[in-house]
Order: sequence, then C-alpha cells, then structure tokens
Amino acid sequence: MTRIRPAMFFACLVLQHQACFAQEDESASSFPLAGARPSAVASDDPLELDNLVVAGSTGNSMFGWWPKQLVVAPVPGYSPQLGWSLALGGAWFFNDQSETDSPPSLLGAFGYASDNGSIAYGAGGSFHLREDKFRVAAGAGFMDVQYRFYGIGSAQNKRGLAIDIQQEAPAYFGSFSTRVWSHLYIGLGYLWSDVLTRPKLSFVDVLPDFDPVVEVEMAALLIPIEWDSRDHSLFPRDGWHIKSNATLYRESVGSDFDATTISLAVNRYIPMRDTDVLAVRGYFRSVSGDAPFFLLSSFGGSTDLRGYPAGRYRDRMMYALQAEYRWQFHRRWILTGFAGFGEVASDWGEFGNNLLPAVGTGIRFVLSQEHRMSLSADISKGQDGYEFYFGVNEAF
Repeated sequence: MTRIRPAMFFACLVLQHQACFAQEDESASSFPLAGARPSAVASDDPLELDNLVVAGSTGNSMFGWWPKQLVVAPVPGYSPQLGWSLALGGAWFFNDQSETDSPPSLLGAFGYASDNGSIAYGAGGSFHLREDKFRVAAGAGFMDVQYRFYGIGSAQNKRGLAIDIQQEAPAYFGSFSTRVWSHLYIGLGYLWSDVLTRPKLSFVDVLPDFDPVVEVEMAALLIPIEWDSRDHSLFPRDGWHIKSNATLYRESVGSDFDATTISLAVNRYIPMRDTDVLAVRGYFRSVSGDAPFFLLSSFGGSTDLRGYPAGRYRDRMMYALQAEYRWQFHRRWILTGFAGFGEVASDWGEFGNNLLPAVGTGIRFVLSQEHRMSLSADISKGQDGYEFYFGVNEAF
C-alpha cells in the first residue's frame, strides 16, 4: 500500500486526465455523485446524533405493545451526490421534551446504502444530563462512499473536470460539554479515523505493480463551543443555535499530519404568524496546515448550500448565507421557500470574485408530531443547474 501525500497525488491525477475529460460531452455530468463530505464520519461534526435519521414511532402506531420510546423507520432519500438511497434508523428516547426543558437523550443506530454503491453504518448515543447541564456524545461508524473530485479552487472547480473517487473509513469519537452560563456550552472531544482513498481507475494493464490506495490516519482534539436557545432541538420555531468547532489534527495525538479546521454556524429562528418560521443561517469554515483534500471546505450539499453538488466547489475557506421561510398551512404539511449565496476561496483576499447564488422551494410532510419529524423534498437552482433533495427534517 502506497503512503503518500493525498493532496499531491490527486492533483497529479486530475492534471493527467484533464485532456481525456475535456474530449467528453456533457453526459459525463450524469455520473452518480456521492456524499457531500466523503469524510463525514471524520469531519468537524462526525455524527449529529441529535438529528439521527428516524421518522416517528411507526411501531407504536401499528402495534399497541410497541414502546413509544423506541423509534424505528426506513427512510428513503435523494441527493445529487449519492442518487437515491435508503436508510434504516432506530433510536431509543429516554425522555419526552414536552415534559422537560432538556432535549431528549437517545441511543441510536443506522444503516445506509445508495444506488451508486455507497454504504455507511454506525451507532452511538447523545445524552443531556442534569437538566441539560452536561452533554455527552459518543459513537462509532464505518463508511464506503463513492463521489467525484473536481480539484481545488474556484477556477478549477468551474471547469467541471473530475475523477471518480472511492473512500472508506472506520471512525470513533467522543465528546463532553458543560453549560458554563445560560445557554452557553464548552467542551472537549477526541476523534480517530483511518481513511483509505483510491481513484476508480484501472491501473492493472498499465502499471500492474502500482497500488493507488492512499491511507491517512486521522486523530484530532475537538473543541466545541455552542449557544443553544432553541425551543426544540429537532423542529425549532424560536431561538438561536450558534455552534463553533475547532478540530486540531496533530501528530502528537496520533494523526499523520498537522492541520486545524475552524467552523462557525449561526442559525436564527424567528416565529411568524401562529405556526410559521423564518430561519436564517450563516456558515463559515477555514482549514490551515497540511490537510488532505477531503478535509478542505466544500460548498453545497443539502445544508450549505442547496443547488450545488457538495464537493464540486472546494478550497481552504468557504462561507454560505441563506434564509428560508417555512409556511405550515396544515398540521401535517409545510411549504418552504429559500435563497442564499456563498463562495470558496484559498484566502480572504479571493472572496468576492466567485459568488455562487441559489434559490429553491420545498415541501414537508410531518410524520410524527410527538417527535416533530418530517419527510422533506426540495428543488433548488444554482449557477450550474437544478438539484433535487429528498430526506428527513429541515436543512438547518
């Protein structure tokens, strides 16, 4: 197994194959795209357990003996990166938020597969202790995903030249946060993963002794800082959710490289009329040090910003600003409209040169009013065309 710097390796591959891709017609863009972040299980937020893919207590509605705390459901989905997918998620909720101010604690597990061959599975827990004074999260997972790599930087990304990548990794993480004042939480965590990355190209005939697999061992200290005044963790109608993460990849804690990622997400939820919500989000992320390409900041996806395949635009820095109005015209139906813009750049001086706008609409069907879970379908138009998304709950 060859162990080299992944950013240099894949940069060379893209340069070598540009001439070949340039001769192809636009049908190349119909290749199945994969995960917004191929390194999702090893990223700043390895596993958002509070948003575990479950969709209402279907068992309890079908069988009277089924415990209401146990939520199990198959959930279909679609994204321009993965194509159609199916997830089976389950969670055991330990408390009802209607009876306490503390968000529900849970133990959960999931399995996931998409029609482009990507799979993922994992399990973990998210615990809100002592009336939410302490927050503990831990989990383990594995992924084997396929996606397209368009290079680094806006100029390269806009050319639309890409190679197919396969990436697999186990990942483990744990974190502990404490409320230090009002709604402010500060914590510490640890993340480990061993990422194998390979191009989906055959070298057997040309270079039979060449192994193109790149292995990167990743280990990092996590420093989460969070302000959470939402009235509900899964379906907020009022409040703020401000979340900052510093992820310190260091050789001293077991990583193959030294790098730092810093992210800041600011969500504001404003109640409108009796049941409607105006949701506003700003997101910024920066990467410094010797980070592999899959840890760079990528624009798009189902959160920041719908309308672009995540990973199409990738560089060391990025931001996205968006707003969404959620009109609940029926107790089980919600109509949304959203718009936003953002950029990727190698440094501060490049911002303002490559603006990427997006606008779209969507609809929600509320599956469980008790757990406030809903199925969502969105269509969004970005600079490069339309994208469709299908999944669970809101984008943010």
